[in-house]
Amino acid sequence: MQVVSHTIVRLACKLACFTACSFPGLLKGQELDSQPAAVSSSTVSYAQQVLSPLRDRNLEAALQAFDQRINQTLPLKDLMYSDLPSAAAAVHRSLAQESSGEVYELLADWTLPTDDRQRVRMLSTPVPTAAPPKVFARSIGERPRDTTFVVASVGPVPGFFSSGWMYLQSANELGQLPNVRAKLQELVDQRVTGAEPLYVMSQLLGARGDFEVANAFLQQQIDGLGNTESSLTPNDLDVVAVAAAATEHAETQAAAETFLARMVDRSGTDQAIGLRPLLRLAHAVAVQAYRGESSPSVLFESRLKYWVPVTVGSPTAIQRGQRSGVWLTHEEHVLHLAGGSADMLLFRYPITGSFDFICETQEGGSIGTDGGLVYGGLQFQALGRTNQLTVWNADAQQSFTRPSPFARTGTEPVFNHVSIRSTKEASQFESNFHPVWFDESSVAASPWLGLRSSGTKRPVFRNVRLTGEPQIPQQVQLIAGSQLRGWMSSFYDESQPSFADSRMEPVGTESNSDGETYDWRLEAGQIVGAVRSTPAEAERPGLLQYQRPLLKGESITYEFLHDDESSIVHLAVGRLAFLLESGGVRLRWITTGSAEWTGLEIDNAALEPLYRKGPRPLPIKQGDWNQIRVEHAGDNLLVSVNDVLVYQRPVESQTDTTFGLYRTSRSSEVRVRNAVMTGDWPESIPQEFLDNPLVQQSSSP
Repeated sequence: MQVVSHTIVRLACKLACFTACSFPGLLKGQELDSQPAAVSSSTVSYAQQVLSPLRDRNLEAALQAFDQRINQTLPLKDLMYSDLPSAAAAVHRSLAQESSGEVYELLADWTLPTDDRQRVRMLSTPVPTAAPPKVFARSIGERPRDTTFVVASVGPVPGFFSSGWMYLQSANELGQLPNVRAKLQELVDQRVTGAEPLYVMSQLLGARGDFEVANAFLQQQIDGLGNTESSLTPNDLDVVAVAAAATEHAETQAAAETFLARMVDRSGTDQAIGLRPLLRLAHAVAVQAYRGESSPSVLFESRLKYWVPVTVGSPTAIQRGQRSGVWLTHEEHVLHLAGGSADMLLFRYPITGSFDFICETQEGGSIGTDGGLVYGGLQFQALGRTNQLTVWNADAQQSFTRPSPFARTGTEPVFNHVSIRSTKEASQFESNFHPVWFDESSVAASPWLGLRSSGTKRPVFRNVRLTGEPQIPQQVQLIAGSQLRGWMSSFYDESQPSFADSRMEPVGTESNSDGETYDWRLEAGQIVGAVRSTPAEAERPGLLQYQRPLLKGESITYEFLHDDESSIVHLAVGRLAFLLESGGVRLRWITTGSAEWTGLEIDNAALEPLYRKGPRPLPIKQGDWNQIRVEHAGDNLLVSVNDVLVYQRPVESQTDTTFGLYRTSRSSEVRVRNAVMTGDWPESIPQEFLDNPLVQQSSSP
């Protein structure tokens, strides 16, 4: 989650509450779902073409694997709805392991015109941003280095790869940039297609760059658009890369900000909506660089004192370069700027008892201002334009809709009240104070209040308040009631029973309507992972994650029933699985499958001898229940087995700490019970929060 300086918020958040044209770069354009039904996914697998030669250390062949598709007209949808971003990240990672000279030669051959290709070639695309610790380099036959799993960026915009930018960086490091500029100038004079953006970008790197060239080029792009909002093309992403590089220089920041605002405007169509999160983030970086009092890096720091960001990430979304949620705050307003398919901002402490959680969020207008609330492991959104309430489970893989004619809508954004009303016995979601969803005991497994949105939406929330007699329990039973509330099973596309409210007919808890057993279910107060009989299904790993990340000062314990090695339920924290093996703990990076950009196989494992603690073998009891405990203590994760500390490793900055239950295969049934979260939580709601729910943490001295 990111909270930015007042500069951006004054322009975007505060003014956004009243008019849809106050800050056009952030506000204009129709908002749609992450992948509109009218836009199909790509049928091309770039990863299949690229990853194989990369495993053989053949970068030249990997680059050539891009040729046939990129030499033709690259479909815009491939930048959003294919594994092209993951393949590009893999190429960037491999190039980063080479010397500047090797990178320069490879990319010069790939970029500059040839007898067969009379144009300058450049690929600019969003890329994945989650990276494993460098210790996993040994799993791909490399020495651990800081660059082993480096994430691509252009200027201060992370998660953005430009082959042209990498080519120019290598030229600059070798002292060849003046020669490259001269060559590109010749190509521009000859009107060679694609030469001008790369030539302009070369002026933004190294010494003696001509910033006026960049300003004139960006202004020409802005003027060429006029008042039209034509659809984006892949070539526009090359110019976005130029603008991203331009944000690093005071002389070119104004033009970069204006151009990127227009790109956000143009990303509101069905065909381009998937690029809006990247473009909004790039624009926010430009605004912060040009107008802010601090570095754009503040965009990537979590500063809200009482709120926890969560972005649900599926393998497909990660491969496509999905962003983490970006939330802007100012005074009594919160704005969701960009993010993934499901973004949440959860209150730091669990809340039960009798209370009202109320806020206002926007509906209507041309900007997709759809906001909602979270409680009891569910996400709620009531829309006036459809007169419907939509309710999703924790990872937004299941949903219900029902009539809800209580929200207002309009041609301009309007505010509606949304609220959670809770008593000691039940809770309900309300749209403009009309109850439309009713819950009972199942909410106890996930008593986390929050705000929600999705990646392409831009809702504003205001007047957030908590009243009544809320209580902070000193522990949360993660297995409660009759439903798997707050648990997410979609990472490996696994199933779980559907949720229901207290007035709906009970749903099947063991198998679906087709008679297929759920991968994860509740049974007699235990979480049960089903066994799969077919070899292909049995060999696949499984992962059940809990919605709320594990924060400093918190711990989670659970017990699993040991029958054989495949019945062990390993601990997962974010994308790291702690494999509880007889010889000790090993780490596994939980991959996204065949298009994993890191090059890691699904069964990868890394050894960290310095972090191992306690006896060997691990004190696991055969044929009995075993307790696992993970504690987030300071900057470390402490893992204990049956009250014996067996592992302690540092938590890297910005690391995902989502708790999960991981199994290496589905060849045996697994059982988990007594899953409990505890924390260094206050006994009552802090008065500071009641006075100002959006208070920020004090800056470090």
